[in-house]
Formats: sequence, C-alpha cells, structure tokens
Amino acid sequence: MRSLAVFTKLRGDEVSGCDAVLSDLDFFKKYQINVYTGDVSAYIKDADVVVYSSAISEKDVNFLFAKLLGKKLVSRGEFLGEIASSYDKVIAVAGAHGKTTTTALIYNILKDKNPTLHLGGVLKEEGSCFVYGDKEFFITEACEYHDNFLYLKPYIGVITNIEKEHLDYFKTFENELASFDKYRKNCKFVVEGDGGFEIKNIHHKDMKLCFDIYKGEEKVMSLKMNICEEVNVNNALFAYRACKILGCSDNDIKNGLESFKGVKRRFEEVVSLYIKEVIVDYAHHPTEIKGTITTAKKLFEKVVFVFQPHTYSRTKELLDDFINVFSKEKDVVIFKTFPARETEKDGVSGETLAKKIGCLYFEDVKNLVNYLKEKYSSYAVVFMGAGDLPKLLEEEKFIKTY
Repeated sequence: MRSLAVFTKLRGDEVSGCDAVLSDLDFFKKYQINVYTGDVSAYIKDADVVVYSSAISEKDVNFLFAKLLGKKLVSRGEFLGEIASSYDKVIAVAGAHGKTTTTALIYNILKDKNPTLHLGGVLKEEGSCFVYGDKEFFITEACEYHDNFLYLKPYIGVITNIEKEHLDYFKTFENELASFDKYRKNCKFVVEGDGGFEIKNIHHKDMKLCFDIYKGEEKVMSLKMNICEEVNVNNALFAYRACKILGCSDNDIKNGLESFKGVKRRFEEVVSLYIKEVIVDYAHHPTEIKGTITTAKKLFEKVVFVFQPHTYSRTKELLDDFINVFSKEKDVVIFKTFPARETEKDGVSGETLAKKIGCLYFEDVKNLVNYLKEKYSSYAVVFMGAGDLPKLLEEEKFIKTY
C-alpha cells in the first residue's frame, strides 16, 4: 500500500492514509504524505478516491463511512492494475512462494534500464520496497488473494508455483486453480515449470549459493549468488527465463543475479549480542518452512527454529502440514499467532499448534528472549513467519538488522 501511495503522490495527486498501527512515519514524511490512525472521517470527506487493502474488513468504521458517503472505493489490486496499465511492459510474478525474491531478481537484472518496481519486501541495497523508474518496465508481485492479480495485464507473467493458500477467500483449491488459469490468459507470455532447464551441482560456499543452469547437455551458466536458501535456484531460473524473453544477454543476466544483495527477512542474517548466529526469514507456509529448515541445517551445526504463525485460518487449513514439518525437528519454539485481519475464532491458534507438535509456546517476547539466551546462546536461531516478531525482537534489543 505504501508504494502505491508514493506512486500516486509522485504523479501529482494529494495523498493521505490510515492504518491500525502507525509506523515508518519518517518514510511518509519524506514524501509529504500524512498518515493517521483511528477515526479518519474528516479526511475521507475530502477524498475523491478511497483505496483499501484486502486485509481491511468491510465492517471497518472508516470503510463503512466512505461507503455511506458514496465515495469511489477501489481495492488495492484494482488500483495497482490501474497504475501498471500506464507502463509499456508489465512483468508480474505470481505464486505461493518465491514471488518477492523472483520479482527483485528480475528488477536487479533490468536495473540499468531504469525499471519501476513494486515489491512486497524491502531490497537490502536500496532500502526500499519500490523504485520509481521509467515508463517502459513495471515489475511487480501479483498477489492472488481476493483475485487481485486478475487486474493486471502482464506482458510477462511468472508463476513460481501453486499450492493451497488463502483458502479463507478461495474456499477450495479448485477455485484457486481456476483463478490462476484466468491469470495465465491475461498474460502475453507465461513463465512457469522448468521450461526444459535443469539445475545441477547445488552447493554452498561462504554462505553463498552456487549452482549451474543446464539446457539439455549444455551448461548455460554457473552462478555464485549472495543469497543462500536453496529454493532460490528456482527463483533465479524464473528470472533468467523472463529476462531472456526481454532480450537480455546471458552476461547481463549473470551479472544481475550475482550482484543481487537480497531482500530483508528472506533468510536474512542479523546481529545479536546474545546468540552466535541469528537468521530472520519470512517463511510462513509449510513448504517455505521446510525449505528454510533444509538450508539452515546444511549451514549450521546446531539450530533452533522459532515460528510465529500468520493468521488463524492458514494454521487451521494447513495444520497437518505444519505438524508434519515441525515434528521432525528436535528444537522448535512457537510464538503467538500474528492475527492480521482475523480473530482466534477464524481458525487454530499458535498455542494449539505447539501442543500438537509437543514444543514450547510463548506469548510474551521478553520470556521468549530470556529462554533463548539461557538455552540457545551457542546455537543458530532461525526466526520464521510473516508477522511482527522481528519488530518485537528489535524493540527488545535482542537483534539488530545490518
């Protein structure tokens, strides 16, 4: 949402916003965007258009007030589609996992062409979730929640993978698959599957991910990347294939992939005064968690995994998968659920998940920190989840990002 706010401001509109919790106020101040919390009816009265996130309940008082006044209400997905439509070529990345990194990799390859970027994470090098560039390329994530990705008309549409996700909206996996079929039809070119390529010789060297890309018997290129999670071999291949459609040379693609510094909270190494090694990762789906665990166990001799579930409905829908992936590990801790748009009655809590796994559960970050200091100071600690735990850990001065 904040990227869209800045895009709108930079094209000449007056912009203000509201959120449940105020954060990044210095960021908004830089662009002269006022952000409020609570009752913002006075600002809604003056608005020509009200853009809302799918995370906002239709029972939200500000949403209801805007509706009562007959304001033009536009969803985030629809508004993103409107902005994207003013660019010559839209490159959109959809899928259950890998969207953010794949989108960022494509941007890094095309960086010399001054593309515009709309990202669901923060680039380490730029320190931003967006780049306002020229009008030729618009590179964005394409989120399937509430069918938001169907507002996009991509020149290139990437589908990294499809798994059961957002079933609070789709209800069935079949409905989700049908939406992805519609997304494919909106794209001029679609990049998915392996495309006849093969990844070989995957290994790590100095926390860097090394591998070779082959097409048949021919080696296309060898890569040594600054990101170390093994799932990124697939993300890199998607980025390679998308950029080949755009006419990029193998040399430019290799340089773009190898110079990529990564995205915050994607297997990000952070500093702690109390723990030997600390990793913060966005993994919140069982498949993502499994990949993070696999990489961590290859890199570290002793490791403990701390997971914060993201939404009660996801935990309920994928409960057996969560239990399966965590029950195989000796050292696991569960932190209280990040509810996002939900309440506990919408699904299964983190406490219930911990009981099913048979591991410790914490609701208070101070107690969690003290426990980790006492028992795991000589371990690598991997924090996983899409919630607010990293922010809470920073507030406790337990971790500090670079």
